Amino acid sequence: MICAALAPAAASAAAEDGSPPPASTSPNPMPAPQGHMPMGKIGGVQFSRLMLGGNLVAGYAHSRDLAYVAELMKRYNTESRILQTLEMAESHGINAINLSIWDNVSFLQQHWRNGGKMKLIAQALPSPDLDQFKKAVDIGACAVHLQGHGAEQLMEAGDMDAIAKIMAYVKRQKVLAGVAAHSLEVIQRCEAIKLDCDFYQKTLHTHNYPTAPKPGEAGYLGQYDNSWCKDPREVVKVMDGVAKPWIAFKVMAAGAISPKHAFPYAFNNGADFILAGMFDWQIAEDVAVAKAAFADAHTKRERPWA
Repeated sequence: MICAALAPAAASAAAEDGSPPPASTSPNPMPAPQGHMPMGKIGGVQFSRLMLGGNLVAGYAHSRDLAYVAELMKRYNTESRILQTLEMAESHGINAINLSIWDNVSFLQQHWRNGGKMKLIAQALPSPDLDQFKKAVDIGACAVHLQGHGAEQLMEAGDMDAIAKIMAYVKRQKVLAGVAAHSLEVIQRCEAIKLDCDFYQKTLHTHNYPTAPKPGEAGYLGQYDNSWCKDPREVVKVMDGVAKPWIAFKVMAAGAISPKHAFPYAFNNGADFILAGMFDWQIAEDVAVAKAAFADAHTKRERPWA
């Protein structure tokens, strides 16, 4: 698997293992490694079982009726702090971050210039010219997935062929191609047409938190930005029959569920990787929780690991 170059002007090729292009200089040496993270593979590329989510960086707070939280997150996460967070995550064995390609990702490019090796899994929205997918490849993503709302819109429009064409385009760029979804039906439709993709990214969380949706609420998303996995039991059941690697996201229901409950639930119920938004001060503890959950899941899960 070969990632695209860091930028069109920088023609250096990326590493065969999916890492970003090598930096020519390293003005700020990376911190010493703090330990190893369990790893898994998607399409031959190695990823840490715990991945870094990008919502806390971009300000997608999903904070229910607390309107100030998104701005607070963005003010806390200055570029210097984001760089420190990436370095800290990498030193603890996390080797991938998921980012919306329509947002500013220059901090990740700076991290690469500083010598960092954090892999980019980019999420992109559909358009006639696939401009966001092209941008993700040009920047140096080693994996690009159709963003959840985009996938759901195409499914609801009955245009599964558009999803297949997007996957084909990404794979032609020698980049891992995936589909993300909040709605389980997206995954079911993709499997029904035998979609040629490398991975799925599907929400998974329990409803064991105070603002969880009440029985009978319509739709696959919470009415008040409070839920992203309508029927977790059905998700587990369906994903048990899916062979492609599965990255579980929204496992903490946007901060409503603690990692010590969310991570074991995801691994025990079949997720191969966990995507989790983490502030700098949460990384060490979350990594420890993820390692313990991964080790314990071997005796509890039924779905084979990717």
